[in-house]
Amino acid sequence: MKNILVFNDISGLGNCSLSANLPIFAHFGHYSMPICTGMFSSQTGFSGFLCQPNTQVLQFAKQLLSERKADVVYVGFCNNVETLRQVTQVVEECKRQGAMVLVDPVMGDNGKFYPVFNNDYLQQMKKLVALADYATPNLTEACMLLDLPYDQVVAEQNNAGYLGHCGKLLQGFLATTGCKNAVVTGIVVGNLIGNVVLQGQATKYVTTDRNERNFSGTGDLFSSIVLAEILEGYDLFQATQASAEFISRSAKNTLCKDVRFGVEFAPLLHTLLK
Repeated sequence: MKNILVFNDISGLGNCSLSANLPIFAHFGHYSMPICTGMFSSQTGFSGFLCQPNTQVLQFAKQLLSERKADVVYVGFCNNVETLRQVTQVVEECKRQGAMVLVDPVMGDNGKFYPVFNNDYLQQMKKLVALADYATPNLTEACMLLDLPYDQVVAEQNNAGYLGHCGKLLQGFLATTGCKNAVVTGIVVGNLIGNVVLQGQATKYVTTDRNERNFSGTGDLFSSIVLAEILEGYDLFQATQASAEFISRSAKNTLCKDVRFGVEFAPLLHTLLK
């Protein structure tokens, strides 16, 4: 059992963020120590959502860590630059004490920042990703971290060999960011979703069938499962395969047609590699 310090928001609706992280870590037998970066009445795909940010992330972490050491730190959505600075400070201290760190650098999608983020947030995120043992950016976020024009990358999307093309453009990700290992997720390749796995000098690829429905929370699920599988002793490629396949199965088995409510993953937890 590992003690996992988890930074993420929580949404009353969406089956995402902490609502996705915690069941995965519990399933694998780990002790979660969640610090909520913000409380949302529902994920931001719903109109009229309410938000209460946590302005005391650093204080929360100091009190929590005075009682129990973190073996692992997971970082997800961090609201704003100040929250991200505080999280980075905690990660630095946990790293000094030997913790493993996974960062899901939530910033944007489809080539754009989410409305609450900007270039200042990106610059702080670069500092955090440099501390990560593992990072799980989507293609937009990877391009941001590399200062690589997203439009130039996706301009090749309809050409043969597009996933390999992305792999070549992303080969320098580890050296540029300072992150030790990474998976770049959510690359649309025709009827497939591709992931570029960067581990050491190796570049590998994982693909699954593309679901036409774009559900809330799949990124949180993906990174949580990747981390849990790594803690089980699987390498990053195997962990990525397990995560991608689980999300594909869960999406296919989700009965709710409104994607804002997220993937109904709980009935399939027993199928995860352990």
